[in-house]
This record gives sequence, C-alpha cells and structure tokens, in this order.
Amino acid sequence: MEKKNNANVKKIIIAICAVVLVIASVLLVKFFVDKNNEGNGAISTDPTIDITETTEPEARPDYSEYLAINPETVGWITVPGTGIDFPVVQTIDNEYYMTHNYEHEKHYCGAIFMDKNNDALNLDSNTVIYGHNNYNAGVVFSDLAQYEDIEFYKEHPVIEFNTLEKYYKWKIYAVMITNRLPKEDNGYVLNYIYPHNFESTNYSRYTEELNKRTLYYTGVDVKEGDKFLTLQTCVRNFDIKGNSKYPHNYTSGGSSYYRAEGGIIIIARAVRPGEDPTVDTSKAYINENPKYPQIYYDKHGIKNPFINDYKNPYYPNRVEK
Repeated sequence: MEKKNNANVKKIIIAICAVVLVIASVLLVKFFVDKNNEGNGAISTDPTIDITETTEPEARPDYSEYLAINPETVGWITVPGTGIDFPVVQTIDNEYYMTHNYEHEKHYCGAIFMDKNNDALNLDSNTVIYGHNNYNAGVVFSDLAQYEDIEFYKEHPVIEFNTLEKYYKWKIYAVMITNRLPKEDNGYVLNYIYPHNFESTNYSRYTEELNKRTLYYTGVDVKEGDKFLTLQTCVRNFDIKGNSKYPHNYTSGGSSYYRAEGGIIIIARAVRPGEDPTVDTSKAYINENPKYPQIYYDKHGIKNPFINDYKNPYYPNRVEK
C-alpha cells in the first residue's frame, strides 16, 4: 500500500513539474519576443507608415529639445555620406535664416530652412529647403555639391527628411545646376521653388524640364500625386571672366570676374506606401547633353542647343488651395 502511495506521489510531482516547465517555456518565449520588438525599435523609420494613427508615442518624432531652442523648428534632414544632419526651420520670410543660425545668432553660415510658402506639416507636392554652400565640408548644405558626381549619387541615392509628425525617406530623381538671375539665362529663371510644380497642368511640363536639365538619369520613376523634396545650395560653376554682358562684380587674388548666381538643385520624391525604400543605382546613367542656362554656353564659347526653348518656356500655372 505504501509503495502504491509513493508511486502516486511521484506521478503528481512529475505532472506538476511538467506544468511548471510548460508555463516557464511560454514566459521565456514571450520575454524574447518582447525584447526583440524593443530591439527593432518602437520608433518607426518606415516613411510608409502613417505614424499619426499609431498608439505608440515613440512613433512620433520627438523634437521637443530643438523646439525649446527654436520654436520655428519644422523637421530634420539627413543626407547619408555627408555632414548634413541638421534641424530644419521655417519663418515668415526667406531672408532671416540666410544670416542667422538655428539658435537665432547672426552668422554668415545661416541655417537650413524651408521655403516660407510651404506647408511644413502636411507637405505640398514640392517642399523646398535651402542652405548655404560655404565650401567647407559638413557646413550647412556645402556637401550637396558632391551630387554633381554620379558615383557619389550611386552610393547615396536616398535622403531622409522628417517633419514634426512623420518620418520620410526620399529617392533622388534629378540633379541639375541652374541660374537664379534672369540675366544669366536670356531673361529666364526656372521656377523650381513653386509649391505646386508637381500638380495638375504643371506636372508634365515641369518633369519634362527636369529631364532635360538633370546631370544624370537615376532610374527612379515619378508620377503625379507623389510628394517631392527640392534642396538648393549655391555653386560657382558659372563664374566667368567679366565682359560687357557679364560685368566684373567680384575680385579675388588680384583677379576680377563676374560671380554668377548658380545653384545645384536636388529633386527627390517620397517613398510611396509599401514601396521598397532602396534604389537600384545600376539603372543610373549620365545625361550626355544636360540643359544649362545661357551663361554656361557663353562661358565655354559654344552654341546653346536649347535656344528654341525660350520661345515657349515653362512657367507654373497657379494652383488654388
């Protein structure tokens, strides 16, 4: 009888141990799943996720530290492979941050700022961001000039620009060098800063113009309804020995010349919902005959092959909002 009782006790102990083992296994699996989720990051960097609809507070970019320094902070821009990793600000004019830094201190480098006409939260079809080129690596937008080189583009085809509400990644679509003064291009300036260049009747004409002017074709497709990001900084590509058409306006090292108002413009589109954020850069190739402003052809003493374009130049149609 005693042996039978001992056998029953052993069975009960074994059963209890089995139950404990199962419960422990379940808890252990749950622990590692939770840790894995934490490791993946509660802050989503996927631009296709509508972070305003998530219940995770970490999913919304936290710029409280920067807003405390400057309430005009509207986002953050990062360009891989460069020193560009800065807050973006916006104010009621496009002059103030040309001469003042992020902390409102007067400074020749200025700050990186969004065009005054852009919607900083919802984003227009064309969001424009400016920054100086001080020809020092890592200073404001100086490193953007590296995108003149297709090989640099191939290494860094995606830009990150986040608003106060969402994370975004942007695939570079076109890179061009153009003028900012009418006299440098037969009285014409391409309006690449209009917030609605990629909407309605503007879309086909504007993208046609970009395809003529881009230094290389990236293979990134675009369509009406995409959101675009336009980055601008100055370059000295069109500086020319002064003459009657381009009078001397700058002296350096004992030499006088005409200092042109040239700029390198980077146009990128937002990664679409569900789209792979990577880019197949093997599809990129050089544009053998990009369209430049007239001053480029004057500088090199060659005929402008796009002279007929001035008969019907692109000007954006006003889009009412």
